[in-house]
Amino acid sequence: DWTVKVDADAVFFPDRLRWHIEALRTPQGSPVYLRNTFFKFHFLGAIEVLTREAVDLYFERAGECDAHVGKQGGEDYWLLSCLEGIGVDYQTDYQLLNDKYAAAENCNSDWVVAYHFYKKVTEWNWCHTAAVNAWKAKNGVPQ
Repeated sequence: DWTVKVDADAVFFPDRLRWHIEALRTPQGSPVYLRNTFFKFHFLGAIEVLTREAVDLYFERAGECDAHVGKQGGEDYWLLSCLEGIGVDYQTDYQLLNDKYAAAENCNSDWVVAYHFYKKVTEWNWCHTAAVNAWKAKNGVPQ
């Protein structure tokens, strides 16, 4: 089982996430989070994906993070530092997220799980349509 947090301004495709998770073949019962981008520290908060065991470990030991993890950086860097500090392992899938912060503004992928950030409804809809059309084109579905 997995827990997923997605920012409200992200275009998110749950089915694609399921495909990615199946391809990763995470060992059952392992506390794992997914590194989601090649940018900076390889973990941006627009989409955060953790196994149930990782979430359980976080809730058991979050006090240690409050005491020892610094407040520099954003919430995503804090969570990354916390998870690794309490012994949560990671797997890497750089196709989970295309993020404008990482200069990845392309919504034309049939495989990317989430696209961030699209704050206007028209922009969000445009990105969603582009990603759906990319999937349809690759899979021979009429548009």
